Amino acid sequence: MHHPSTRIRALPLIVLGLLFLIPIATHTASADTVSNGDFQAQSFSKVVDWYSYVRQYAAAHNLTAPPTNEHAYIYTNFVNVGGFQLFYAGLVNATHNGMVVTVPLQTFFEHYKTVGGKDVITASSFLSLVSFKENSTDIYPNSPDKNDEIYASFSLGVNLAALTGHPVTYVATSQVTPMTTSRDGLHFTWALKYTNLNAIWWKINPDPLAPWWDQNAPRGFAQYNELTFNYALAIDPASKTATLTTTYTIGRMTDLYLLTTSPVTHLNSTGTYYLNGTKVTAPNTPNIYQYLQAKQFKLSVVLANKAIIASHAVADKDDSGANVDNSNSTDVTHTSVTTTADDGDKISQANFGVKSMYKLYNYTADSSESTYSTNNVNARTVDVHGWGGNPVFGFQNTFMGFLPLFVANVDPGLIQQAKAGLVSFTTADYLYVISYPTWGGYKIVHDPDYTAFYTPASNVGLLTAIFLAVAVAAGVGGLFAFLFRKRRTAGIAVSGAGTTGPSPTQDPTPSGPPLPGR
Repeated sequence: MHHPSTRIRALPLIVLGLLFLIPIATHTASADTVSNGDFQAQSFSKVVDWYSYVRQYAAAHNLTAPPTNEHAYIYTNFVNVGGFQLFYAGLVNATHNGMVVTVPLQTFFEHYKTVGGKDVITASSFLSLVSFKENSTDIYPNSPDKNDEIYASFSLGVNLAALTGHPVTYVATSQVTPMTTSRDGLHFTWALKYTNLNAIWWKINPDPLAPWWDQNAPRGFAQYNELTFNYALAIDPASKTATLTTTYTIGRMTDLYLLTTSPVTHLNSTGTYYLNGTKVTAPNTPNIYQYLQAKQFKLSVVLANKAIIASHAVADKDDSGANVDNSNSTDVTHTSVTTTADDGDKISQANFGVKSMYKLYNYTADSSESTYSTNNVNARTVDVHGWGGNPVFGFQNTFMGFLPLFVANVDPGLIQQAKAGLVSFTTADYLYVISYPTWGGYKIVHDPDYTAFYTPASNVGLLTAIFLAVAVAAGVGGLFAFLFRKRRTAGIAVSGAGTTGPSPTQDPTPSGPPLPGR
């Protein structure tokens, strides 16, 4: 389905303050400054305090703003080479009332002219890890569907001490790998690593007619020792392609709390424990990996993709020519999804066939995780309403919707240009799930490719701010919204020191006694 966009609505600022419930000491850190001149450079790599820009915009528009002691640090990377532009934003962490949460939000935008000369924007976002168990009435084997038992897995600050009646201790950190550039100026790499990532298991149903999640009773609390996003961009003017390889490293699950059992139990690599640290000695009591294997849990990642083009229709199709936009569910494991204009001009391609295997590191067999087996990936486009429209993803959708506030304060005049110059465009959206059927709680590494087909040209500099504003205005997955208001705001510079942004910060739950050994 295509969506002509002529009017765009605003998101309330207050939503961001509602989901952080884990108290810690107040965090202080410095942040870098992004100005309009940065978008004229070949590249930059900075960590900025997003809320500083949100506060300025809110003050100018009489909106509710986050308090001055709140922060939202995002890792930003920008590439501007030969007519191709990429802007990446990854959430390092955010604070609210002296509390910190780490959520693995990842989005990248691309802007370029196609080989046929059309001005286009693409956007891709990581939404969530999903654990699932298939039922006997399974619709799509090895892929989560509305008939399966599904758990979206990410942190939304939950007071585990109140939930379990016992103190629980965890500390998560985020580590930024600064962008590196090759000598030829055509290859770029960067990464964002989350260590000891805390994740709540929320039960969901992606039924497109009635998507829901049970926000009242989280089913589990898991910790993954790592979730790393490595990015490698290769720009090839000769072939007129720019390929971004995204390597997902999903570390092994080290701990799992079953919050719906009575009493609550805690599983790790050595067995099952009560919350007071006493080991459960009943016969056949499993450790965490035995439990996940016996229950036949599988793992998936949920991602969204959008293409925006002016004055042309646009569609996403698999290699057979079948449309996979919005409400279509199509197996694309051994194929690709190509986004194309109505005259056949190719825009971009996500190729799943060339990366149809993933690496699985069995910790039980090899605790050093130096060896791995290869297993088949399952990739499927899914209904945008059942998945992207599921209220469990409201935090991701709301947070990314604030990116235009960042752009507006870098150079507010460009927002007006965007409003005046790119008001007529169409979009195509698809959401997709990459599944790893053989899992057992162990480490997974997978690296799908995303290719843009572009026309080499001189750099377009400040137009980047325009394309960012329009990209988020249209929204990733058709879910984000933003109103370009008439009142102009003054640009700001976020004061701070250093060139690498804040150091990694912590996301602990309330302190308590040591956990049983792993």
